[in-house]
Amino acid sequence: MAHERFNQPSLPEALSGVVSDLAELFQKEVRLARAELSSNISTKIRGGIWLGIAGLLGLLALILILGALVAWIVTFGVSLHLAFLIVAAGVAVIAVLAYYAGRSEARAEIAPARTMNQVRQDIETAKEQLT
Repeated sequence: MAHERFNQPSLPEALSGVVSDLAELFQKEVRLARAELSSNISTKIRGGIWLGIAGLLGLLALILILGALVAWIVTFGVSLHLAFLIVAAGVAVIAVLAYYAGRSEARAEIAPARTMNQVRQDIETAKEQLT
């Protein structure tokens, strides 16, 4: 009786438990990464749809405003074709500025950064427990 074991798992059983827990943790992290990536992509898609709607409505408004601007310039005695060229040049400058602004915004990250950080922490924790 003095040599009784107190239901402590053997080393292989303990290692098996750790490996099993690590596999389960990895599966959960993969599910979390999928959920985060799916959420990020759906947010991007919704944003794209709203931007498309806004762009279409803005284009219609811009056409009307540009037509009024051309008509206003003509009232100053400028020929119609020159008024159109003046307005077109102004729109081209604004388009270039909008392009550069949109290009910088489109570089947003889609990757699940929080999940990747969590996986790194889990790996470090597992390494510490195994050593």
